[in-house]
Amino acid sequence: MLESDGTQLLFDPFLSLSDIGYQPPLDELSSAMSIFATHGHFDHIVDIPTVWKHGGSKADIYCTATPRKVLISKGVESENIREIKPSDELTIGTLTVRVLKGKHIEFDRRIVLKTFLRPQIVRYRKNLTYMLKENRIYAEAGETVVYNIRANGKQVLLLGSLNLDAATEYPRGVDLLILPFQGRSDIADYALPLVDRLMPKKILLDHFDDAFPPISSDVDIEPFVTSMTKRYPHIPVIALKPGSEWIDIGV
Repeated sequence: MLESDGTQLLFDPFLSLSDIGYQPPLDELSSAMSIFATHGHFDHIVDIPTVWKHGGSKADIYCTATPRKVLISKGVESENIREIKPSDELTIGTLTVRVLKGKHIEFDRRIVLKTFLRPQIVRYRKNLTYMLKENRIYAEAGETVVYNIRANGKQVLLLGSLNLDAATEYPRGVDLLILPFQGRSDIADYALPLVDRLMPKKILLDHFDDAFPPISSDVDIEPFVTSMTKRYPHIPVIALKPGSEWIDIGV
């Protein structure tokens, strides 16, 4: 969730399928009147209907064409969904949101094999059955977007997946890069070229926890943090624990 002068924007809300993980407070999530999706995968939009209904079915939802169809099929009113595309620019309160073309991470064979050979497959077999079934509905469809959010002279670049479109020009030197960190066995090396390209002032890692086992995992972020410290010691890497305080980038 991003907030500026009382306006809250919520991105890719997910409530967790883990029996040992942290559950985000639904009341807090539902206070946002604008909900954004970066792409249509299960773990990025499945809980949008729940959050939307808990908030009184009043929030506006912003997403591309494929997740829009899925959300309507899951009970979200079409008039509450604003279909977006790259190059769109939205003004919500004091925030400006520019939509840029993104790209989903490319899973490598090693991470796929490791995932399906984990002992958690047995423990979370009900989760696996559920996710494999739902995955046929929740398609990415090549529609991943990146959001450039601006307010009060500050910029946030928010990625929904750890990749960038080769032909798209992204802003360099943003105040905060929100970087999802899951989906590769070589993820530390895979992420560094993105940093080279964007050169943000700070990096906030997300998506690195085991929120939807057995497909997800707790990713070791230390190799990336170590590499960043050596390569770009002036760029701090932040990884918040569940329930942590807000980060203030307005100062």
